[in-house]
Amino acid sequence: MTSLSSSSFFLSEYLTEQLSNDNYRKGQLTFALKHNHISALTIEERNSVVGSSQWLTLNRELAKSQINSALKLGHWYQLAAESESNKVLTDKAVMWFEQAIRLGSQKAHLLLAQLYYGQDQVVKARGTLASLPSQFSTNDLTESVLLLRLKILIELGDIELAKLLLKSNHFTHDNNEAQRFLMDIEKYSVMSDKTTKNSYIADSSKCLTSLQLFATNLSHLKHIDQLIKRFTEQQTLAKYICLPTPKYISIKQLDCKAKAEQAISCDESRWQSITKGVNTRHIGLMLKEGGANVHLGILYFDFNDSADVFSHEVSHLLGFVDEYPLIKGHDKCQGVQQETFSHNIAVLNSYYHGELKAVRANILDNISWAQSIKASTPILQEIGARVGDKKHWRLGTPSEYQDEVGVYLSESCQNSAMGADVTSTITELSYSSFKPLFRHTQLRYFENEFPEEYLTILERRPSDFLMPSYHYNIALSLYQQGKSSTVKYWIDKAAEWESDTVRKLKILKGKL
Repeated sequence: MTSLSSSSFFLSEYLTEQLSNDNYRKGQLTFALKHNHISALTIEERNSVVGSSQWLTLNRELAKSQINSALKLGHWYQLAAESESNKVLTDKAVMWFEQAIRLGSQKAHLLLAQLYYGQDQVVKARGTLASLPSQFSTNDLTESVLLLRLKILIELGDIELAKLLLKSNHFTHDNNEAQRFLMDIEKYSVMSDKTTKNSYIADSSKCLTSLQLFATNLSHLKHIDQLIKRFTEQQTLAKYICLPTPKYISIKQLDCKAKAEQAISCDESRWQSITKGVNTRHIGLMLKEGGANVHLGILYFDFNDSADVFSHEVSHLLGFVDEYPLIKGHDKCQGVQQETFSHNIAVLNSYYHGELKAVRANILDNISWAQSIKASTPILQEIGARVGDKKHWRLGTPSEYQDEVGVYLSESCQNSAMGADVTSTITELSYSSFKPLFRHTQLRYFENEFPEEYLTILERRPSDFLMPSYHYNIALSLYQQGKSSTVKYWIDKAAEWESDTVRKLKILKGKL
């Protein structure tokens, strides 16, 4: 039998002692590194540049058995992924946090759950926390886990469970993040059972309308706060609409279809559940994704929409219509309008015949911005053909007057209406959509200004084209579902807001 030197059994312990006490020769360190000795690798890692190839290589070797190195790698890849928006790096962060969990790290459960939560993978975050033992080694970890669990429950709409969890656990007073969380859930009415009136209502007479915004999680609610701030500071429409503190709504109370680049739509009968705590004419909902739009008295938008987009949608509540092409078959584009329907769009015949004065007067009677058109600004152009003594005209202000309010072709109905092209056959059946300004506005491109001329038009007829109260949305949804027994109740609620608008306008008269 071959015997080994007894010193071989103690070599590892000897090197560990020497390296740990910084009492080693260069040759010993080199030998230890060659054999992947933990203490030697640790010394080299400590002396290498964080994020360098050497640092990564050393930590990968150490992470086979060392929790701290697995955590370092997970954290480094997570930061790199966030900086570069790189999914591959995110996957590597997940891999190393999972390795730390296999090695027995409780902290890694929390870090991985926080990563998933930050990636909007809420269900995975919940599952990662669920695999933790019931007791934790430190109070700090316990409170951080509690905080994340509460955030997850709120986002999943499990408010009753969140209340129970919060009631049976307590945060320490020196946990600043937890204290901010508690302030937020109070501010945004997350767990309140009370029916509260918005603090701004006493001054609501200063606004033309009011809009209560909702979101399904705390990060979105705080984002709405910032959006309101930017809207108020940057957008001219802000003075016409009251925006109280946004409110939480459980995702379980909603039934919505929301996909990227598709207009958000919801079962609006579900909004019955929030009416006792809301005292605004309109409501709005922010979701993670989906196309912004206004349906009657409800505004929908997503987390990525800017203050410009928000202002554009608010303008719809106030009675303005898009100046970009509406979808084919849009109800406002199916023929010449029977009555005015917006501040900035009219759908009219493209060609007329008759005496100029009479034709002009007839057209102005059907244009909501007629008062803003100077008597000296033409709105008709003679096209030469005559029927007896009557001249033929094409509707539209000539290009040399393009800096003035007039009547200009709009793209709004170009997908539906018969074109008003110069070469078109002169026929009274030909119609198009028209707008007050030649230049593009925020109604065409979100990033453009909302023009002062449109504000003047709005102030002349502030309530004429306001979208109805959101209670009307509820009534319509119930009617479409065949639940006619309660439709009249909600129509009556909507009618109350029309009466309130008349009262407000008496107060606003002379102030707008």
